[in-house]
Amino acid sequence: MARERKPTDPQARAIFELHQRFVEVMEQRLTMVEEQTRLNYLNVMTSLTEKLAVPGKPLSEIVREMMAEAGPILFQVMQG
Repeated sequence: MARERKPTDPQARAIFELHQRFVEVMEQRLTMVEEQTRLNYLNVMTSLTEKLAVPGKPLSEIVREMMAEAGPILFQVMQG
């Protein structure tokens, strides 16, 4: 991972540690899913990362945009 320095704020530290755990679990899970699911995940995470990287962009705006982009994929997964 690019960032290994843990935050000192307790809440930020908990989020940091949970994020690390999420990455570990998702890396394991992705080895067990079909290629199309991995591609969908890659597209969603790429878009989210790009949006988060925009300085000053409100999280509420990012969430709205991500719901519009990821919503159809989520519904497709739920039906299949």
